[in-house]
Amino acid sequence: MARYRHGWREQRRFCVSTLRNFGLGKKSLEQWVTEEASCLCAAFADQAGRPFSPNALLNKAVLNAIPMLLCIPGLVAKVFPGHKAFMDLMDELIAEHRMTRDPAQPPRDLTDAFLDEVEKAKGNLESSFSDENLRLVVADLFSAGMVTTSTTLAWALLLVILYPDVQRRVQEEIDEVTGQARRPEMGDQAHMPFTMAVVHEVQRFGDIIPMGVPHVTSRDIEVQGFLIPKGTTLITNLSSVLKDETVWKKPFRFHPEHFLDAQGRFVKQEAFMPFSAGRRSCLGEPLARMELFLFFTCLLQRFSFSVPAGQPRPSDHGVFGFLVTPSPYQLCAVTR
Repeated sequence: MARYRHGWREQRRFCVSTLRNFGLGKKSLEQWVTEEASCLCAAFADQAGRPFSPNALLNKAVLNAIPMLLCIPGLVAKVFPGHKAFMDLMDELIAEHRMTRDPAQPPRDLTDAFLDEVEKAKGNLESSFSDENLRLVVADLFSAGMVTTSTTLAWALLLVILYPDVQRRVQEEIDEVTGQARRPEMGDQAHMPFTMAVVHEVQRFGDIIPMGVPHVTSRDIEVQGFLIPKGTTLITNLSSVLKDETVWKKPFRFHPEHFLDAQGRFVKQEAFMPFSAGRRSCLGEPLARMELFLFFTCLLQRFSFSVPAGQPRPSDHGVFGFLVTPSPYQLCAVTR
């Protein structure tokens, strides 16, 4: 267990610092995401107002921000034709990456940086830098970074077609802050309280990882009179917080006012923890927050979304799997 704790600390520290070195939280990554948002808008415009399901386009747009950090050639092209053996695909792409790497040059990305650490760690039995951990880290960052964000965006678009008044208020706020010519930036968040409330409420209501991810106790511990032995697998119930009836006025309804005070100012609630909490909270939270805001505002700036004529109103009940995804739906995107 001691080695497990050491390995986790070592990998967490490496991922946080390396992702920061390659743009996480920096203007360069924001510009990259903004470009991807523009490409996504162009793909929506190609639908020419016809009914379509947005899921595949959202997946590809979000995925394009992940290879920018991991820099694995061919990732987008190879993943979507079919989900055969995911870890085999990771092995193939990492092997490709290893062949093109030049150890004499600075690392191009997180994968190069990890391979550098593997070389340094040869012979060190205490090190967690290994080929096996490389494939796990890359797979974790890829899958967690793409699927969660694209699923949340799918919830966002579903909810704006179900609540057209909310959509209109977001568009009015975007128009007031950026107009139609300038693309939204992260700095605009401070001037868009209602839009920020909507993005947060989408995450709270969508509640896409209701049971979090498993954790293991590293020592015996007593919680509220219950002894939890060392080595116990724990599953946290994030829904119990995100849907807590003692905290939220309308816990089971989509209600952006949960995040606004009486003066209409944005307020982040303590019970808002879709990325979990504590030392093991999601390390990709800054990237996810950036993508959610920029993709959402760029889309709402450019298009008005609606339920296709003649189709029934979609359900706002999710489909439970590893993630809670929206029930399948189509929408129409009409250029504003």
